[in-house]
Amino acid sequence: MDELLQLVLEETRQLSQPVQTLDYERFERLVELRQTLTDTVGQKGQLTPQEKNRIREILQYDQLIMQHMQQLKDEAALGLNRVNTSKKQQAAYLSNGAYDSFLFDKRK
Repeated sequence: MDELLQLVLEETRQLSQPVQTLDYERFERLVELRQTLTDTVGQKGQLTPQEKNRIREILQYDQLIMQHMQQLKDEAALGLNRVNTSKKQQAAYLSNGAYDSFLFDKRK
């Protein structure tokens, strides 16, 4: 339990740092670690005062972690928006128009 708490705390601290290149896979790993911690706490029941303090320390970083995750979400949404817009523009140029028109010439 102590090792898991320490692992979650260290990962949380690292991901809360203002780094320009944030990798969403690391946030996924953090979420999985936190879920494992939650399951372990639920099975264990009573926590020692030291474990409670570590959990409080982890919770202090929640706002920063959520901001970083929201930033990644916004970047992904922007990227998807660009891809969809590009596809629409490309489809407009590649569309098969109505080529069933006729041209009538008049003889003089």
